[in-house]
Amino acid sequence: MNIFELFNKSEYQSMPLICNDGSIYKIEDVKKIITPVAKSLMQNDCNKVVIVSEKNFDFVINILASFFAGKEIFLLTDSKKISILDFDFIKLDEINLKNQMDCGSFSFDLPDFDNTFLTLFTSGSTGLPKKVRKSLRNIIEEAVALMEVMGGDKDKRRQIITSTTANHMYGLSCWFMTALWGYEQFLLDTTEVLYPDAVDLDDKVLISTPTFLDKFLKFDVPLTRPPRLIMSAGDKLKISTYKYLESFNTCVLEIYGCTETGTIGYKKSSSDDVFACMPRTKIDVDENSQLVITSPYFLEDSITLFDVVEKINETSFIPSHRADRTLKIQEKRINAIEIENYILATGLIESCYCFKHGEKLACAAVLNERGKALYLDKMGGRTNLIKHIKAAIKDKSEIIPQKWRFVHEIPKTNMSKNDKEKINALFDVNLSLPLVLDYNRTTEEAIYDIVFSKCCNFFDGHFKDFPILPGVVQLYFAHRFAKESFGDNILESPAKKVKFSHIIRPDEKIKLSLKLSGRNIVFNYQKDNIICSSGIFEISD
Repeated sequence: MNIFELFNKSEYQSMPLICNDGSIYKIEDVKKIITPVAKSLMQNDCNKVVIVSEKNFDFVINILASFFAGKEIFLLTDSKKISILDFDFIKLDEINLKNQMDCGSFSFDLPDFDNTFLTLFTSGSTGLPKKVRKSLRNIIEEAVALMEVMGGDKDKRRQIITSTTANHMYGLSCWFMTALWGYEQFLLDTTEVLYPDAVDLDDKVLISTPTFLDKFLKFDVPLTRPPRLIMSAGDKLKISTYKYLESFNTCVLEIYGCTETGTIGYKKSSSDDVFACMPRTKIDVDENSQLVITSPYFLEDSITLFDVVEKINETSFIPSHRADRTLKIQEKRINAIEIENYILATGLIESCYCFKHGEKLACAAVLNERGKALYLDKMGGRTNLIKHIKAAIKDKSEIIPQKWRFVHEIPKTNMSKNDKEKINALFDVNLSLPLVLDYNRTTEEAIYDIVFSKCCNFFDGHFKDFPILPGVVQLYFAHRFAKESFGDNILESPAKKVKFSHIIRPDEKIKLSLKLSGRNIVFNYQKDNIICSSGIFEISD
């Protein structure tokens, strides 16, 4: 019996279906919340539903209502991109529970798995949204295969929780559908997981991304009550993070796949680079060693990806690189990954991302401790650091980066993919960035140790013989780091209660503290425990 059939079986109405922030919702509870949404959808002639729910619980209710109402579903990971849709649609976002409990009657008819469709959006290799259409059966087939790989214990329903969202293929299959379809093994936990130390993971299954999992190691978060299983996807998981998580005797399952194909392969050990193919998935390579996939997780007969792999046999492979990272600059073709590897080999860079910005090659880079020391060296600073890197790679490539931004982390999407839009924005602003020496974030506080180098362009003319950091620059970066730490809903309006009490000079080590206080962000810049400036930013509703 499948999860959709249970809604019409009286003997299952008291079965727990969802856990949200410690509250348990039985099937009968979920039906009461779904019914008004589904009835409203049925009464609307428009057949297309766009779900942009930010909260996991809202997403689950909206997508189940859409399934039972027989609508075609479109999932957007970013509600701001709703303008790209060129058709009429019904928008579903937040659920108002107070208005959802007067259910009346509704027939929870079984959805047609082959004729119920979902469309997801992926930027692919171009950075432009690309539609990926799948049937409900495709999603179910993948969930069944994932349950085989994950294993389970039918004597105990284990909660499955996520630090990402379900508006993309990974969350949709690995979290939402796996939990619901495998209702005998799992209990769907919609609790929001925002920080590694802010939620109970004991004996649960955690669906996550490398960006989130890296924080366990970076902030030395002990897994004293570890999850039963951690699943990671979106990018390659760092070996150091992998081993840290394994040290707590938890199983770490790394997933390899994409929106178009769903899950392709998996591996269960940090010591092995070989990925095993998913059940009922077949792989091959074309003449360019690019991966060709055949599986029941998508509508097409087969899909050829830009992923270059080493095929071990019919059921295993080793990922290599992306063929679509080839760039044409100054009439010459280069591979961005190759350039990145040259830069990493200098021993000054922890991670980097190269791309074409305008007509030049640009590089966003995270410095390691050696790189930071060279950046802060009073004899050369940032300029000397760049010269050092260029000199080290000039004999290996005709084209080397001409534009540089040194950041504390490469901007990522919620799926741990490089956020091309945010990376581009770093180079679109004609304003030097401070060097972040260290940073730490919790649910309510973020602290950045930073240095405004003397080479920063905002010191020019402020003042000639005695340069100091302009107040407007302090506000700009306080606001920027606040948005990075606590979300984009911080108002762009001027800060409240701003006070400048001590000057900041070039190359001084400064601590920027940001604290969440109700609907405000309180910030201050400190130097040797002396407050240099402070203020408040408001958060929108």
